[in-house]
Amino acid sequence: MSPSWFFGFDVILEVMFAVICLIVALFSFKIYKDTKFRSLKFFGFSFLLISLSYMIQSIFNFLIVSEFNQDVCRIIRVHSIHNFEALGIITHMFLMTLGLSILLYTTLKDKRLRTLWLLILISFAAVFFSKNNLYMFYLISTIYLAFISWHYILNHYLTKQNKTLLVAIAFLFLLFGNFHFLISVNHELFYAIGHILELFAYLFIMLNLYLVRRR
Repeated sequence: MSPSWFFGFDVILEVMFAVICLIVALFSFKIYKDTKFRSLKFFGFSFLLISLSYMIQSIFNFLIVSEFNQDVCRIIRVHSIHNFEALGIITHMFLMTLGLSILLYTTLKDKRLRTLWLLILISFAAVFFSKNNLYMFYLISTIYLAFISWHYILNHYLTKQNKTLLVAIAFLFLLFGNFHFLISVNHELFYAIGHILELFAYLFIMLNLYLVRRR
């Protein structure tokens, strides 16, 4: 999916995204420890899973384009680089789908755990029983990010605060970036554009985190 000139850059960006998501997760757990707000715990878990998904993606992408790929395949007894790449994609999709499902659950303000399990089961069924897993994964992710973005846009409309505006903009960039991934299945350039849009999203998230910690 990635254009050849973008090899390596995607790995660096994915590591950055993983680190930023991990920082957000740890910060959420810290606030949860002080406030005991249930939604913050789930918010932290969602970003922790998203962080792991980016880290897995970056590791597999690095190994695929590096000279170590054949050695790794031999060690883990994967017979071809294509199977190795598929293993990385499936792991990334699993963690990201789980993370986004939990994140969507936090925006629904529904305290029933069966709602969360329903979201997770429907998401996994749609992605992993589809004939085109990757396309369905990006479609589900785009739909979830659209609902999450709308939630934070409404939140900013109600609060009129700069912090809520930054979060809304960040998730809009994530939405646009994921949409580019959706159409990058057949167009490699959009894969690079998706990563760049994600970069802007996580920069806004870091800026918001900085403003929150200053107070």
